[in-house]
Amino acid sequence: MTTLAGRVQAAALAVLLATLVVVGAATAVLLHVRAARSLDQALLAAADAEAHPWQDRRFANDFVRSPVEVRPWTPDDPLVPAALHEQAVTQELPLFVTLGTQRVLLLVVEAQEADERGSTHPHFVVVADAPRVTAFDALPFLASYGLASLVALLLASLALRFALSHALAPLTAATEQVQSVRGLGTGARLETGGVAEVDRLIASTNDLLGRLESAFDAQATFTAQAAHELRTPVTVLKGELELALRRERTPEVYRETLAAAAAEVDRLAELVEGLMLLARVDSGQAERGRVTERLSAVVHQALARERPGLDAAGCAVEVGLDADPEVHVHVALLATAVGNLLRNASVYAPGTPVRVETGADGRLAWVAVCDGGPGLATADRTRVLERFQRGTTRRDGLGLGLPLAREIARRHGGDLVLEEARGGGLRARLTVSSDSNVAPREPQAPPV
Repeated sequence: MTTLAGRVQAAALAVLLATLVVVGAATAVLLHVRAARSLDQALLAAADAEAHPWQDRRFANDFVRSPVEVRPWTPDDPLVPAALHEQAVTQELPLFVTLGTQRVLLLVVEAQEADERGSTHPHFVVVADAPRVTAFDALPFLASYGLASLVALLLASLALRFALSHALAPLTAATEQVQSVRGLGTGARLETGGVAEVDRLIASTNDLLGRLESAFDAQATFTAQAAHELRTPVTVLKGELELALRRERTPEVYRETLAAAAAEVDRLAELVEGLMLLARVDSGQAERGRVTERLSAVVHQALARERPGLDAAGCAVEVGLDADPEVHVHVALLATAVGNLLRNASVYAPGTPVRVETGADGRLAWVAVCDGGPGLATADRTRVLERFQRGTTRRDGLGLGLPLAREIARRHGGDLVLEEARGGGLRARLTVSSDSNVAPREPQAPPV
C-alpha cells in the first residue's frame, strides 16, 4: 500500500526529473548550435586573415594552436572538388559545406596581385576547414550533467522526505487520534493541530462522530423502548392464555378469553406496524422516492384514509386551504403523518369539530389539524412528542403517532409543534420544506 507522503514524493521527483531532462536536452542542443556557429565564424575569420595577410594581427599568439587549416584553393586540392570551387566563384558569397568529417568554408576574394597567386583571374578562393561539430561532441557535457542530475535527485529526495514528514505530521497525529477512538458513546473527539487543511478534516470527522453517536443513541433508546412496549401485550396475552388453560371453563369464558387475546394481538400488530414505520423513517426512506405534489393532495389522501375513524368518533371535518403550495415529499409517509394528526384528534377529542388548514411561510409549507377537545397542558406538549409517551387523559394509546409524525416532518426539513387552538383544544402544526434541495434534520436520541 502506498502512502500519501510516498506518492507526493514520487510525483515531485518525477516532475524534477522531467525538468532536469528537458533543461539538459535543451542546453545540449543550444551548446551544439552555438559550437557549430562558432566554428563557422572561426572558419570565416581564418579565411579572411589568409586572404588579407597585410592586416595587423593584433591578437596573434604563438602558443595558440587552432584546429582550422587555411589555404588558397588549387586544382589539386585534396578536399574541395572543382565543382564546389566553381559554385563559390559563381555565387561570390561565403559557401559553407560539410565534406566527410570536415566543415569547409570557401571564401571568394578579389586578387590584389594576380601574379603572386599564380592566376590572372580577378578572384581567387580561400579554403578553410576544421573538424565538424557533431552530437557526439556533447557527450561529455551530457555525462557530467547526468551525474549532476543524479546527485540533485538524491538530495531532493532526502529533502522532500524530511519536508513531507514534517508537513504531514498533523495528519499522522489525526490518524492516531482516530485509531484511539474505541467506540461510540464515549464522547471522544479529535483535537485540532493548527493546520487549516487538517483542521477541516478533523472538524468533519468530529461532526461525523457526533452524528453517528446521535444515531447510535437513538437506535439504542428505540430498541430498549420497543422491547419494553412489546413486553406488555405479550405478557398480557401469555397470562390470559395460561389462565384459560389451567382448568376446564365454559364456552362463554373461553370466548371472552379469546376475544381479549385477539384484542391484545390487534394491539401488538398495531404496535409492530408503528415500529416498522419508525424504522423505515429512521433508515432514511423519507429521502428516497420523493415527488413534487400539491399539499392539498396529501391532505385529501390522509382524510380519505382516516374518514371512517373520524365519522365513528362524531368529528365533523372542515378543510380550509388558504394556500396550496407544491412540496417535494415522500407522499405516502407525509400522508401517514397527517393521518396520525387526524387520528389523534378523533381519539382525544371525539364529538368535536376538526378543522384542517394549509398554508406557506417562506420556504416552509404547513398543515394544521385543530380540534375542540380538552387540549394539552403546556408541559405535556413536548413530552407527548417523544416515543412511547402518552397523554394523561388516556393511557391506551401506543405513544407512536405524534412522534412518528414529527420524525417524518423533520426528515422533510420541517417539524411538528403542538399549541393551543383558537377557542380551546389542540392545534397540531406540521411543517415541511418546499425546497427540493433541503437537507433533512438529523435524528436525535429521545430522552430515556
